[in-house]
Amino acid sequence: MSHSVHRLHLASVNIPSRFQTRERYLESRVDVYAYLVITRSDVLLIDTGVGEGSPYIERKFAPHRTPIAEELARFGLQMADVNIIVNSHLHFDHCGGNRLFPNAEIFVQSAEWSIAHTTGYTVTQWCDYGSARINTISGDREISAGIRLLSSPGHTPGHQSVLVETDDGNVLVAAQAAYTADEYKRGGDPVEQAHEGLEEAYLQSISQLKSVMAQEVYFSHDVEAVTLQAS
Repeated sequence: MSHSVHRLHLASVNIPSRFQTRERYLESRVDVYAYLVITRSDVLLIDTGVGEGSPYIERKFAPHRTPIAEELARFGLQMADVNIIVNSHLHFDHCGGNRLFPNAEIFVQSAEWSIAHTTGYTVTQWCDYGSARINTISGDREISAGIRLLSSPGHTPGHQSVLVETDDGNVLVAAQAAYTADEYKRGGDPVEQAHEGLEEAYLQSISQLKSVMAQEVYFSHDVEAVTLQAS
């Protein structure tokens, strides 16, 4: 299959006190990761980090950004090489760089696209702008050979994860279907991490993602991966 998956560090952000919950989630700064998938025919980016130009985001979250161009350059790539973007969801720290990729089609779940246009959910202009090439989907879908979107609502109404077939086994970018590898292994902390009213969906999504039996599982805010143990 010759697909490869690579973690990119795009930012760190402060977590204001009103977003902090139980003790294990209390951290002054949280890292923001995207994932680069390189195939023979496509260069795909899962999430694009924190955008610029929002005084509210700068004041409340104090982002420290790593330029996406620098991260791509580590793999000999330029912004124009990215032809597919998958937004796991549309919170401000996952879609802020979308507009930097003029050649990319963007895949997002329909439920996520709808809630992104409600007041206070995200910085809407970071995902909905004149040149955006948006593909809204509902549910699971293969978008390229060996790359499948998996609907995983819970953290948000339209959260999605990405399953990638590689020569070494399947890799799952769970994104923020679970906040940490430890939480994923435990089965989820929906009271702390689920969108209001989606606690049960949060648990179900983690269970369904586990059933995929991916060799590696990666997350948006945790450098630790979950590795499938050989039997």
